[in-house]
Amino acid sequence: MESTSPVNLDFLKFLSTGPILVYILCDGDNYVWTNAQFQEFTEYSEEELLDMEHFWDLIHPEHKEMVKTIHLARVREEECPDHYEIKTLSKSGVVKWLDIFVTVEKLNGKRYDLIGAYDITSRINAQMALQEANDHLDQLVRERTNELTLLNHSLITNEKMFKSIIANISDGVIILTRQGQIEFVNQNLRVMLGRTSMAVRDQLNYESLTLKNPNIEQLLMYNKAFVEEEVSFLVNGRDMRFLASGTPIEDLGWLINKSLLILRPISEVHRLVNRFSSSDARFQFDDILTQNQIMLDTIEAAKQASQSKSTILIEGESGTGKELFAQSIHNRSIFTDGPFIAVNCGAIPRELIGSELFGYVEGAFTGARKGGNPGKFELARGGTLLLDEIGDMPLDQQAVLLRVLQEKQVCRLGGSKTIPVDVRVICATHKNLFNSVQEGTFRQDLYYRLNVISLRMPPLRERQEDIELLLKHFLALGDRLWIEHWDGIDSSVWNRLRRYQWPGNVREIQNFAERILFSVKNYSIKLETLPRGILDSFEKSSDSSALPSKQAPVNIKEQLADLERTQIELLLKKYKGNVSRVAENLGVSRRTIDRRIALYHIER
Repeated sequence: MESTSPVNLDFLKFLSTGPILVYILCDGDNYVWTNAQFQEFTEYSEEELLDMEHFWDLIHPEHKEMVKTIHLARVREEECPDHYEIKTLSKSGVVKWLDIFVTVEKLNGKRYDLIGAYDITSRINAQMALQEANDHLDQLVRERTNELTLLNHSLITNEKMFKSIIANISDGVIILTRQGQIEFVNQNLRVMLGRTSMAVRDQLNYESLTLKNPNIEQLLMYNKAFVEEEVSFLVNGRDMRFLASGTPIEDLGWLINKSLLILRPISEVHRLVNRFSSSDARFQFDDILTQNQIMLDTIEAAKQASQSKSTILIEGESGTGKELFAQSIHNRSIFTDGPFIAVNCGAIPRELIGSELFGYVEGAFTGARKGGNPGKFELARGGTLLLDEIGDMPLDQQAVLLRVLQEKQVCRLGGSKTIPVDVRVICATHKNLFNSVQEGTFRQDLYYRLNVISLRMPPLRERQEDIELLLKHFLALGDRLWIEHWDGIDSSVWNRLRRYQWPGNVREIQNFAERILFSVKNYSIKLETLPRGILDSFEKSSDSSALPSKQAPVNIKEQLADLERTQIELLLKKYKGNVSRVAENLGVSRRTIDRRIALYHIER
């Protein structure tokens, strides 16, 4: 195609001899004119360039779509860049770079794109060569650094690398000088203390670090390392306790001028201990099987009680499911994410119950563990503590328990420092604690402190409708086919089972089911397969059909209503009638509090 152009010939002559590569597009996307420099750059003749279907055919695939998009946008007179760098391919396939600048002109009613370019291939190649050299240098540096790390393991304690490592570990870290000055505090410790680095340095000086912490004092004065010892600091008026390990740090001259202190909050340690050692609260209210109305009412009352922080007293005979209720309350309460720890007060020797519940300090008594030991109250912080068989607790420890419940803090045996404990306490007993108070074996003040919310577990003899339900459940757990053969049980057997007193309650019926699963092979329970104890009991009671009188159930719903009314009244007084603050404290909506105020006729 012959080159034609309306552009001034003198101007074209200038462009033909200048340093700029030039090509002109007319209306569409094909070349109208190119100068010799552009032809030399692309290695295409003028005819070949003018015959190209699209001017972007010589653009490198990486940039072709971009150039096409920009050009079409310019044709549509949309806003688009007029200066950019692109990669091209010469006729021989050599990759070259252009710095493009575009001017649009309209001559004789036609639109022309005047496109000039500079060859920047040398510059780009130089940059790429420089980048490759830098990458190669970086690779050599990395390889050399790895070699030095392997050959000089002692250099790991280099201050910069050391701090970059410890800054991100999960425990709190402090680097101390021998004078007790803090050189470094990692982010996690700042979060634990709720302070900035400067504030931590102001709060923790030599005196506060070593006060009541002899292990840290020995570390700073004599470079004596220690591992997993309990320490405490006073930060912003708050006593904070940690499990600490301290290590002297040697510099390159093998001199020790600094120490490393690693701190883990005691609460976190307790959480890990509870994860593997505390009781498994696996039961929910849905796991409680019953058709008895009193039992159903008790479950509903327990569900309501679970939303309160108040102490709960569960009374009932052995085997009625007191711990099952305690676990269900825990799993429905705000403490569900915390530990659930159960302590049988009747199974711990009298002389050890205090140390088990409240802990002890080092040297508190002969045989006390080095470093002391936390009690169950400390381990249960943020969770639930079940004090089972509370009626068997010695009177002297009852006084200590009362003080802990009232003050929400515990003091270890042999120590003087108080430790705050946020624990939901549930007590359980097979005894009648009111009678124990009358007999003088249980403190009256502790009884009223525990008996905030009372739940009574009816014995199985008072809920005969549950006997078949429970037996069927326990048998099916061992062998699902029992459900299909349920009609195979003699009516005489059912007569005996319903009239039997079940002194062991649900636990006894569970044991009875296990015996049946072991001894009966044809899914048929007959009189001769019943345990001797059930048959003997039936014979002894055959002369009297009277059953023991039932204890009047405690009106639990009224107790909960009284408790709720009292809480709202106290909070309204505390917050001077601010209903929103009361709702926020109780974790409910304002509308709920308004309804309760109207229900209980509370004056604001």
